Amino acid sequence: MPLVYYVPEYERDAEQIPLDAERLLRLLGVTGKLSGFRYAVYMVEQVRDQPDNVLLITKRLYKQTADHFNTTPSCVERNLRTLIQSCWNQLDHDFLNVIAGTQLRQPPTNSQFIDMMAAAYLRN
Repeated sequence: MPLVYYVPEYERDAEQIPLDAERLLRLLGVTGKLSGFRYAVYMVEQVRDQPDNVLLITKRLYKQTADHFNTTPSCVERNLRTLIQSCWNQLDHDFLNVIAGTQLRQPPTNSQFIDMMAAAYLRN
């Protein structure tokens, strides 16, 4: 799979850095301090590697993530929702709109967010 690169305008002259799930979330303004950060990285990578996981996000992916991090599926869902709100509360949504491929008028749902991150951006 070829590496995907994104360099914001302010880094145009800098060396290109490979884009992975963690860097992608950080570019969106999300920090590793949020509990949902690790969950989101894991889930994005799972969907990137196995796209069918996005079809059963609430039945399969939440449980798989919860098992991996020794927590509950409801905790995963809640923390992912909090992470999305943190991302949405950033002043600039331009990069999120680029990833979504459209102008977002409201925060994406958990499923939409994971799908956008993994399928619409990382696999292209």
